[in-house]
Amino acid sequence: MDIDVINDLIQEEYEVVNSNETISKIIPMLEKLDKDKANSVVVEEDGNIIGVIREKDLIRGSVMVNPHETKIKSFVVKSGVLNQTELTPAKIARRFVEDSTPFVMVRMKDKVGLIYINDFLNALKKDIEKMGVKEVMSSDIIAIQDYASAAKALSTMRRFGIDRLIVQNDKHKAIGIVTGKDIIDRIVSPRKNPRMGRSGEKDKTLSIMVDSIMSSPLITVNRNEKISKVLDLMVNNKISSVVVTRDGIPEGIVVKKDILESYLKGQSTTEYSFQLITKDIELDDFEKQDIVKDLERFMNKFRDFLKESVLFVTIKRHKENFRGLPLIHVRLRLSSERGVFFVTGESWGVEFALNATLKKLEREVLQQKEILLDKRMERKFYEEIF
Repeated sequence: MDIDVINDLIQEEYEVVNSNETISKIIPMLEKLDKDKANSVVVEEDGNIIGVIREKDLIRGSVMVNPHETKIKSFVVKSGVLNQTELTPAKIARRFVEDSTPFVMVRMKDKVGLIYINDFLNALKKDIEKMGVKEVMSSDIIAIQDYASAAKALSTMRRFGIDRLIVQNDKHKAIGIVTGKDIIDRIVSPRKNPRMGRSGEKDKTLSIMVDSIMSSPLITVNRNEKISKVLDLMVNNKISSVVVTRDGIPEGIVVKKDILESYLKGQSTTEYSFQLITKDIELDDFEKQDIVKDLERFMNKFRDFLKESVLFVTIKRHKENFRGLPLIHVRLRLSSERGVFFVTGESWGVEFALNATLKKLEREVLQQKEILLDKRMERKFYEEIF
């Protein structure tokens, strides 16, 4: 993808909202947005762009607050802005991965433009045409039975830090997808009064089975397909994920971020390493491969921010067991040019324990990234004043 193609992707017309406006103003604005383009809106404060407000964050938070009183700034996600003169496909992909937004902001002399993720992925097709689904898909899928309640679906999403679940029938075949947005849009929001207070009816409706609110029929692919087919399915069906199945049984899932992370992995040389230590536990080859994949995904995500870095991973087994899964303690120590980060975590089973602890580490890294961004903005302010 050359610079001319990249520049053609930049769009200069988009919605902007002030950070001091209330949530009630932006909710109808999000509903009118072209779903092929974005589910987020640029946020400004005192004439300066400070980030974006994403629909998924707004949905999660608005259940607990009064939309007529709560300001948009409470839900703003700070995101970086790329300079048009320094644009490369890798830098754009990295920004999408790090910010988890549906568009990347580009500074163009005296204004800001947007590159939408769908447009970027379409332009990237030729560069990833040889990439296969099995190379990209995440096998860490979380499923729920079709007769489970919406309340259980929400609880499962919160537990694993995800926003969608694959729905299975009694034969373990995938029949649909349910998201947090589905539950809010179809159950919670219609039952909220104008002040977003709780109603007696709302709790009752959360007992509805997920098969009545899931998205179906399910869009699926085979693990041996090319990733270009996945992109076509996403664009044509206006969806953000595709489930990988074999004879109807889910084997994995592909989201847009997975595609970008795989692209980035092939574009750059390794600037990081990790060391794995286990205590009182033996891991088979499949478990080791999954662990390496999770660690690589994390390190790739923050490669540009962390620079040269080493991640030390210690996995220890405790004596306690629950339903056949051992209690696992994970300790992560990340040494990087941005400093040293240290977190610990526990859960039942190696996979859950590692993922839960990696999420803690990600929060620490993001917090440090935000602190440095605030400092840079403060320094730039004083430089412009004096």
